[in-house]
Amino acid sequence: MEKDNYKIIYGKIIKEYRLKNKLTQEELSQKIGFDTKYISQIETGRYMGTIITMLKLCEIFGVTPNDLLDELLPKNEKENKTFKNFSKLAQKDKELITTLIDYILSNY
Repeated sequence: MEKDNYKIIYGKIIKEYRLKNKLTQEELSQKIGFDTKYISQIETGRYMGTIITMLKLCEIFGVTPNDLLDELLPKNEKENKTFKNFSKLAQKDKELITTLIDYILSNY
């Protein structure tokens, strides 16, 4: 995959997480401490940002770097669709589902 394709896919992933967390670019830029224009440039694939930027985004979205980079990594085996969809949820939704699963499993 070419470098520009990585940036475009990464940008779409960041935008997807931002929208799932119901944040505007301005709100995200305030939380991360960068200019709104910089967030826009990441989302449109112009820049990927630094590792520090990625870690800050992970903290805000409540995800790991693996969650953000998963679609960029080559797959050697069939993807687990359920896990992939779960990893893209907003943090509060993940916590709700995890609580529900824990409750169900504790009653077995």
